[in-house]
Parts: sequence; structure tokens; C-alpha cells
Amino acid sequence: MQCHRCINAFARQFRPSAGSKRVSVAKGVRPQLPLSSRPFSHISPRRPAISIPARSTIQPSVTDTASLDSTPSTSMAQPILDLMPKISSHPSLLATQVRNGPRDTYDPSHFVRKRRHGFLSRVKTRTGRAILKRRRAKGRKNMSH
Repeated sequence: MQCHRCINAFARQFRPSAGSKRVSVAKGVRPQLPLSSRPFSHISPRRPAISIPARSTIQPSVTDTASLDSTPSTSMAQPILDLMPKISSHPSLLATQVRNGPRDTYDPSHFVRKRRHGFLSRVKTRTGRAILKRRRAKGRKNMSH
């Protein structure tokens, strides 16, 4: 994972430099800053990503305007490109098992919760019976999920 300085240095490459844009500001008038499309957050994503600017922000050329008029845009969402490849995307790792890589398999389910932490699963194992015994001794109304 990259540090904030590295990510900021990478992002600076895509911003216009301060010398290329001069704004004259009258006394007592604040310049309006462009609003960013992404809200500020201290929480960073798992992997650094960069979003492609929308088609409307780029000045279309003469050939592009003809194609824009004939075909309507189907998606207004901006695609996001990963700066770093996934851990398991390397060809040599296709046959191996990646244990701690990022996975999007979390799918909460009431049945799975009952199966893993329910009363019947507690009764089946020695440690589960010990948990039920402790909760009974403490006077818990609900023994488990």
C-alpha cells in the first residue's frame, strides 16, 4: 500500500499547475473553488483507485461531436481504474490458494448465522456446551442466536 505522500504526488500529475491558470480576484471577493466529485474522507479504500473523468468534462473534437449526436450515452457512471492489480491476478498464482487477499464474498444470512452460532451448534460441541453452561449460570435469557 502506498503512503499518502506517494498518492498525493501521483494525483498532482493530473491537476493543472498553479502557474498555468491565473485568476484575478477583486478585493473582498472570494474565488470559487471547483467542487470535487469525491467527498473528503479519512477512510481510504483498500487499494488505490483512479476514476476516469466524465465525457462532458473533456472538450470533444469535431469528429467526436458527430458520433456523440448519433449515439446516445448509455451509462453516466464513471468507471474506476485500479492503480494496483489484485493479489491473485498474477499468472503464477492462478493454481495457488491466496489466503489473505481481498475478497468480496461476505454475504450475511440469517441461516448462516444460526448455523454457526445457534443453539443447536452450541449443543453439538464441547466448547459450545461450556458456553451454554456459562450463560445459564449468569442468568442470560437467550442462550445463543
